[in-house]
Amino acid sequence: MTQEIINTGASPNDTSGDPIRTAFTKVNNNFTDLYPQATPPTHSTGKSGDTAGMMAFDGTYIYFCTTSYTTGTVNIWVRMTYPAGTW
Repeated sequence: MTQEIINTGASPNDTSGDPIRTAFTKVNNNFTDLYPQATPPTHSTGKSGDTAGMMAFDGTYIYFCTTSYTTGTVNIWVRMTYPAGTW
């Protein structure tokens, strides 16, 4: 997903910016795209519903989904280590 920028208007309270509901919808959409999924993948080929850009982590690795799931025969998840104590 492309980042959604909140229109803050030209000056405070000039009513030219996004309404608060629109602004917070954009905030939620941006965080949904960035927030890691709760469970790391069990297979590098992924499962139905895995999409490019998803992330997950556990005590040793960060996982990145490089493309959306199609058939389960192509590796779509990449596993990378990270320094202990950084998460």
